[in-house]
This record gives sequence, C-alpha cells and structure tokens, in this order.
Amino acid sequence: MKMTAFEKRFVNQPTRVHTVANRALQLLGRIRTQSGWRYLDVGCGVGFAASEIAGATHLDVTGVDVDPDQVAAAKERAARQNLRFRVMDATALDFPDGAFDVVATSMTTHHIPEWERALAEMIRVLRPGGYLIYSDHVFPAWLGRTFGRLIRFAGFPSASGIDSVAAKSGLSEVWEARRFRHVDAIWAKTA
Repeated sequence: MKMTAFEKRFVNQPTRVHTVANRALQLLGRIRTQSGWRYLDVGCGVGFAASEIAGATHLDVTGVDVDPDQVAAAKERAARQNLRFRVMDATALDFPDGAFDVVATSMTTHHIPEWERALAEMIRVLRPGGYLIYSDHVFPAWLGRTFGRLIRFAGFPSASGIDSVAAKSGLSEVWEARRFRHVDAIWAKTA
C-alpha cells in the first residue's frame, strides 16, 4: 500500500530515517554476515537504511518499495556500486526463490493489508541458511482481526500471527525482543 502524503512527511523526517537506519544496523549486527552476501530491504522507503547498510558493510544491497516516488528518492542515494532500488510490491516479489542471504523489513508490514502474504514472499526469496530480520508494530490478534475487517487499507500483524508464519515456513528464532506493541526478530531459514 502506498502511504499518504501525511504519512510520508512523518516517516521521511531526517530524525526518523536515522533512527530506522540505526536500528537496521543494530539488528544486522546480531548476525555474522559475509562479504558479498545479498541483502534485501523490503519497504525501503527513501532508501536511507539500505544506503547506510551498503556503506557500512560489504553486502550487495537491494531496496524495494511499492511507491515509485519513494524509490525515485531512494535512487538519488544510490551512488554506491553495491546498492540498487526497484519499485516492487512486497506481496509479489519479482525475485527467484532463495535469491537473498538476508531479507530485512522495518516498519513495513503494518502498511500491508496482506501482511502474511508479504512475509511469506520474504521467506520465499530467502536462501536456506539465510536470515530474516523483522521489525514492526504488532497488535493483539483479536484487535488485528477486528481492525482488519474495518480498515482495509492497512495491515495489523500480531505477534502470534508472525510466529505462526515463521514456524510454518521452517524458520528458527535466532534473536527476539518484544516490547509493548512492537517486535524485533531475527530468524534463520532452515537449510
């Protein structure tokens, strides 16, 4: 789902994009990566986090977002050889199975009505032995179901729903932190 102009104004504030980028780097720092690994940032927005990761690591970074305006802004940052951006819907990722060593998403799934499908797509493009890094708001399952029926343009992931998709997909938990209405998690895809 494309964000409204109001949402973009909020999420693209310099302090906000720095916070998201710092969190993405912290989460990535919890796993041991190798030079040349392929990293996918799903819901990259203006590409600040992807750009910071490309600059701080030796990863091959791709950022995708459904909003062409956000991707156009991200491409202005793409001065590095190991960084590229594409317009793409998270529920239908145009990559082959197992194309990435690390797939990350930060503050994205709550914008996607079919968040389970988006999460399944992220897992599909993750190679066996690779890592899925997830960070987003979560809602109690009952509230998510209720809001999902009333508000069709947003997603309402629940911690139990996320855990269920991860378990059904053969992911094993590497690290997780839960706080009030938020989950940060890293899973490994079984080989």
